Amino acid sequence: MMYSRVKIRSILFGFIAVQHFFNCRAERIDGGISNSERIRNITVALQNVLDNSTNYDIRLRPRFGGPAIKIGIDIEIASINSISEVNMDYTISMYFRQHWKDERLAYDPTYGNVSLDGRLADHIWVPDTYFVNDKHSFVHDVTVKNRLIKFHHDGTVMYGMRITTVAACMMDLHDYPMDEQNCTLEIESYGYTTEDISYSWYYGNESIRGVPDIEMAQFTLVDYKVVTRIIEFSTGAYPRLSLSFRLRRSIGFFILQTYLPSILLVILSWVSFWINHEATSARVALGITTVLTMTTISTSVRSSLPRISYIKSIDIYVVVCYAFVFAALVEYALVNFHYWSKQKQKAIEACKSAANNKKFSTSSSNERVDDVSILDYNTQVAIRLSQVGEVEGEPSSDLQWREEIGLRLMNGPEPPSYSSSITPSPIRYRASSLKYKQKNLSNGKARKAKRPRKKKVPFLPSKIRDVDTIDRIARLLFPSCFIIFNIVYWYSYLTRLYTD
Repeated sequence: MMYSRVKIRSILFGFIAVQHFFNCRAERIDGGISNSERIRNITVALQNVLDNSTNYDIRLRPRFGGPAIKIGIDIEIASINSISEVNMDYTISMYFRQHWKDERLAYDPTYGNVSLDGRLADHIWVPDTYFVNDKHSFVHDVTVKNRLIKFHHDGTVMYGMRITTVAACMMDLHDYPMDEQNCTLEIESYGYTTEDISYSWYYGNESIRGVPDIEMAQFTLVDYKVVTRIIEFSTGAYPRLSLSFRLRRSIGFFILQTYLPSILLVILSWVSFWINHEATSARVALGITTVLTMTTISTSVRSSLPRISYIKSIDIYVVVCYAFVFAALVEYALVNFHYWSKQKQKAIEACKSAANNKKFSTSSSNERVDDVSILDYNTQVAIRLSQVGEVEGEPSSDLQWREEIGLRLMNGPEPPSYSSSITPSPIRYRASSLKYKQKNLSNGKARKAKRPRKKKVPFLPSKIRDVDTIDRIARLLFPSCFIIFNIVYWYSYLTRLYTD
């Protein structure tokens, strides 16, 4: 106890002397009292207060056993930063000041107000104030601990600290990134109930300073409010002060990072509607590239957010863009399927017609058959035709003839062949005009067969109108739906954001 009193005495005398040296240089002030005498009087007054254990006990609050002591709070905000959606918290640096009146510290008013070092707070009673939603806090200590104590002659004490705290902030991300968040700072007494202590904002609504100077990279401080309330616990009722910040998120970063790339990818997927349907590699490569890029954007969006179960605003936009890109790829699959289905049907009809003409020419007059008009179709169709299975109701001879037509076109016309048999049989040979001729050998004489004039079968038109129709519809349908979706999306969310 004796060592503590000597330490207090040395602290008081040293800091009062330094304050006097820099602030007061006149030889005499206030009615002829010298500076050195004023320093001695203040030192003696504070020593009498703090060293007299019968008048001052650090373990007891002011007016112990009487009415509750009033604690006034004011805050000057230095900065708000590091607002994290993943951790659901934010960081605030501030000058936190508490005001209360302790009559045991009153002294002669002629001495005026005294500012002392914060280390004196370890030797007087101070409120047990703490931050309810605090995760981690510290008092700055460069170059010394940033604390300050001011005494008034009537016993009023002002205790200030420079604090940085990481406070929890539960966020509602349904409208992310067009959202507003309310982050609070909860101030409360840890051990004293409302019977012993009461909190209030020292300057009312003006107790929060420095708000206009706050600048944040991703948010804008729209408004703030202060609240005083009583919180009930099992151990009693405790006073609490709440400082609430209304933060509006800036959407510019997300437009450049997510929305604009998604829009450009959707527009890029529409390019396939203007590419020829026969350019399979180009259209498939474009569709797969846009789908994979949209998947990458969706993954990057989710990585910067907590694992929450509900759907956010940005999720809706990314999913719809993904659906448009995927639908563009499916559209080509539909075009390709429709195109080859038509080709298969027309190839089967041509094969049946060729088989019927062959039977007719062989059974009736053994006439020469000109099947160039039947075989004159695209080589790709012949490849597909050779792979087409048996058609329901088609005779096996027709199936064999249809396969023969496809393979003949892929392999080229057959060379002329001659029969050495005595039995009369038709012989085919290649003419200079690439037409097949048929001769009948009967009794050693060749007889020319009359060629029947038959109507040419239109197998493959130069333009498939049905396929082009699908692409033309997609060119109008996809942009129209996407524009309507954007109008509804942006109008609904921006209206809700700025009308609140």
